[in-house]
Amino acid sequence: MATIDQLFPGEYVKAGEFNGKPVTLTIKEVARKPISDGLGGEEPAVVATFEDTEKKLILNKTNAVCLRAMFGEDSDEWAGHAVTLHPVNDESGLSDSGHCIRVKGSPELDKQVKFQARLGRRMVTQTMVPTKASPAAQKPESTSGEGVAVNAETGEVMQPGEPQPEVPNVVASEFVPEVPQDEML
Repeated sequence: MATIDQLFPGEYVKAGEFNGKPVTLTIKEVARKPISDGLGGEEPAVVATFEDTEKKLILNKTNAVCLRAMFGEDSDEWAGHAVTLHPVNDESGLSDSGHCIRVKGSPELDKQVKFQARLGRRMVTQTMVPTKASPAAQKPESTSGEGVAVNAETGEVMQPGEPQPEVPNVVASEFVPEVPQDEML
């Protein structure tokens, strides 16, 4: 069975294309670019491209601050880093599918990174987790800020040497499955 997002793919990645699983991709570039506003015009957006797929990701501020926490303030420096994305329920109600894409972490992290960021008028706390490393994942030469290992379920600070949770890695070829013509509307 295919989701609507799988039946109607486009140039930008959609949460329904993840099949409910996290996907690890290597960032090629992050830049401000004009995108279609759906009304025949254009509007500026922050767009991430990847080495592993032709699909692009329109970055919202939530995902951008997660990348900043893991890879530093300069978005030009995010290129070459592996990031794990995953679908989550969309609490805003703005998505057609009821799901949105969030940054889960990176295989380059050696411990969880917990940080606070202001999104609009509210302060939110996020935790980026180490994800299962793939052979193609590169180790960063440095990461920004002080990392704090925090158990994502309990919120307790973890002691050095405690095992970190593993997240299954989905390769980019599994990212967007082929949908047979006879299954299309």
